[in-house]
Amino acid sequence: MNLSRIPSFRLAPTAVALLLAGLSAQAAATGVVVHDSYGPDIDQLTGWPTPLFDGQNVAIAFSLAQGATLESILTSVDGQGSVTLGILARSGAVPTAGSWLYSAQLNDPLANTLLTPSGWTLAAGHYWLVAVAGAGFSGQWQSGTDTPNGSWAYSSGSTWTTVDSPFTGMPAARITVAAAVPEPSTYGLLLAGGLFVAAAARSSASRNTQG
Repeated sequence: MNLSRIPSFRLAPTAVALLLAGLSAQAAATGVVVHDSYGPDIDQLTGWPTPLFDGQNVAIAFSLAQGATLESILTSVDGQGSVTLGILARSGAVPTAGSWLYSAQLNDPLANTLLTPSGWTLAAGHYWLVAVAGAGFSGQWQSGTDTPNGSWAYSSGSTWTTVDSPFTGMPAARITVAAAVPEPSTYGLLLAGGLFVAAAARSSASRNTQG
């Protein structure tokens, strides 16, 4: 076997740069987690449960650095009956009276059920993810870890208070947003890089043939 006849080539720095830029932009197009208060194993929740009953509701804070569409919401809300899970605008340490920006009704939810909302688009800003128990609902929203990782809000009746526990983490939730669709220029970068690679391969093959 004549190893000297095996085609070989080196990518030009320009081609490498174009390919990396295009691939990086493509990678950014996957879902982005903007809030995660779960522990390392979502099936092994080690935190304390926060009760969810009619008149006793729970809210956790999250923020968006830029506008985005919610792709999925995973929570450890669990119980019997109906509970509303939704988004409120946040302007203080606890939720205030206001209308839902978006909401969905969960019936007999199980812990770690994934909600995949449609059309829940939010501007950059600060928000609450809130669970409001319906009449007769009996359940809980368990913390994902027993390591403190932030405060949350809890209501008894119509009064909200801040919970800042030194013994457990906040109720478990993972909020994922859909990244923006890549700009046309992204595909241009990938195409240009691919053309450079193809040209380099042809040139190298030609030199090896002539040699």
